[in-house]
Amino acid sequence: MGNMPSAVKHCLSYQQLLREHLWIGDSVAGALHPTQMADHTEVMKGIHQYPGVRYPVLTPNLQGFHRAVAAGATEISVFGAASESFSKKNINCSIEESMEKFEEVIKSARHMGIPVRGYVSCALGCPYEGNIKPQKVTEVSKRLYSMGCYEISLGDTIGVGTPGSMKRMLESVMKEIPPGTLAVHCHDTYGQALANILTALQGVNLYKVMEAGDFICRAVNKTTNSKVAQASFSV
Repeated sequence: MGNMPSAVKHCLSYQQLLREHLWIGDSVAGALHPTQMADHTEVMKGIHQYPGVRYPVLTPNLQGFHRAVAAGATEISVFGAASESFSKKNINCSIEESMEKFEEVIKSARHMGIPVRGYVSCALGCPYEGNIKPQKVTEVSKRLYSMGCYEISLGDTIGVGTPGSMKRMLESVMKEIPPGTLAVHCHDTYGQALANILTALQGVNLYKVMEAGDFICRAVNKTTNSKVAQASFSV
């Protein structure tokens, strides 16, 4: 791909797998060096935008929001955490401080008719604090939803979740937020991603769930250690 910025290369690669939702990064003051995540303008210009695919830009603050809009973003995302330590390490502010910044961003976005997706990191565990209580995930998720996020993505950021912890966390969150506005973001660190996704999708057509799991495995050319994820269509 020649001298194309690394972020563009990554997005082009992911586009081969993700044909519905692809997020693009913006810089986070104090957390990462600007050169690590500040080339979103190049990304927006360098990728081919497929019809029907959403391209939200991660915007940590109002300054990032305005840069995203200037770069051509038609949807944005705010990304918080259920862990106080992770929030400070990742976006250089406390959970409460992050909520204040997100409120400004979401208010401006709504004024411009730009949809906002919310992310909650460390929903099933934190590298600094260990286990995260479902109630904390619920509190952060409810605040983002109340601010106006059309969807809340709950992230197993370090991949330590299990079907049991996923179930407990979702049971708590769904008491406050409609299930149809929730999404899960699972990492396969310990081979549990597809099992956790299956747990999150309980109640939908099982064949569709297994079809989605089969597609993911084939797309990444990988077999997970999860027995649930390896189940065949004959179940």
